[in-house]
This record gives sequence, C-alpha cells and structure tokens, in this order.
Amino acid sequence: MKIAKFQWQGNVRWGIVEDERIFAVNGHIYGDLQKREALCSLNDVRLLAPAEPSIMVGCVLTYRDRIKQVGRIAFQELSLFYKPPGSLIGPLEEIRFPAESRDNHCEAELCVVLKRQAKKVAEEDAFDYVLGYTCGNDCNAFDFYHKDENLTRAKGFDTAGPLGPFLVTDIDPSNLAIRSRVNGELIQDSNTCNMIFDIPKLISHITAFMTLNPGDVIWTGTPKSGAIPVNAGDVFEVEIEGIGCLKNRIAAPA
Repeated sequence: MKIAKFQWQGNVRWGIVEDERIFAVNGHIYGDLQKREALCSLNDVRLLAPAEPSIMVGCVLTYRDRIKQVGRIAFQELSLFYKPPGSLIGPLEEIRFPAESRDNHCEAELCVVLKRQAKKVAEEDAFDYVLGYTCGNDCNAFDFYHKDENLTRAKGFDTAGPLGPFLVTDIDPSNLAIRSRVNGELIQDSNTCNMIFDIPKLISHITAFMTLNPGDVIWTGTPKSGAIPVNAGDVFEVEIEGIGCLKNRIAAPA
C-alpha cells in the first residue's frame, strides 16, 4: 500500500495512492486503514513529508560500497546521530543550508517510519513496528562537523531532512535500487542489499537504549558516492525502487 500525507482544500490529510489518484481512508494512520472513495488526483494536492516524528535517528556508514569507497573499517556497532523534527520538509520544498556553511552536501537514503512505540525490540519482531518506507535526503553542512565533530549540528539544521514522496508499507527493504541525481545527472546507483546492518538490526540496536514512538523516523545511511556537493540552484533527487522520487531544490542560504 502506498500512503500519502497531503494538503488539499486547506486541510492536511492522509490517503491511499493508486494510479495517480488519492483515496480517502477510514481508521488511524498507525492502525488499520480502510480505503474509501476517491478524493482527487495527485496533481490536485501538495504532498507533505509522510511522517510525524518526535525524533529522527540517523545511521552512519551502513553500506559496504560506501565504506570501501572512503577507505574505512566497518563499525562493530552502529554509529548514530539525530535530526530534530524541525529539519523535516516534504517533496518540492526548498533546502536552505545555513549562511555560515560553505561545504554543503546531500545523500540518498532509505528511511523507516515507525507505527508503534518501540522499546527493546528483538530483531525477529522488528518488522511488526514498521509502518512503511520512504525516500530521504540527508543534508549536511560538513564545515560545521569539521569544526566540532558534531553530526547532529551538521545534519540537524532547519530543512535538512526532506522525506517523501510516499510511504510504502508492503515492500522488502533488503533489495531495493537506490539512486540520486543532481540536475538530472545520475550520481549514486546502488542497492539496499549492500547494507551491513539490516532494518531489524537497526531497530533492535536503537530501541535497546531509547524508545521510539509512532511517526518517528530511522535514516538508514547512504551508499557509494554519498555526501554529494550541492550549490544554490541545484535540484537533488532521491529515487528508491517501489517508492518513488523525492525532489528538492537547493535555495540560497538562510
């Protein structure tokens, strides 16, 4: 099932997407959804980020091809950072890097949205806590990181977390093509099968020490050729098989 969060006729709603049409739903987004009547076309709405996080947790160096590219040794345990809810934006919204930053990058990532409160989740139970998967663009002001080695600051500024365009509930996240483009030029071309830590491992590791709530987001890391330099005026796209294409323009610095 493909789910969209959208603005239509002055209201924010959730709906089910089929064949370029959006259908109304009964039920709660984190519970059982039932499809109702067709509401409108996708062209009639403004798509929003398909998540409602209290926190977003990011994972570092999770792809074999990325680790090989940068000449690093794989971490024995996951290295994490945090993106605040204020960094979240949706499809076609503008990314504004801080005016003080001159070393700006974007990264294509598969993101996981939770549907239940998750605490000390066993790997074998992890998928029971997943609402769905979406495309993410992990934006980085890397000169901030070089100053204080704080990834949360570098990746947590306002607009640093585009998500979308849809949330897909019924795909296998372990074998999805993931690509990125800058101004239409293909930069990243990999597959989630290159992840060292799979989705259940990520969920189990994170929830072993912190509680995640419905709507929270896990950013699962970027593959080879990640950390792509961008400038004002560039358009960055993240495309993931079975989900869609997330597109955002880099605006002039805030």
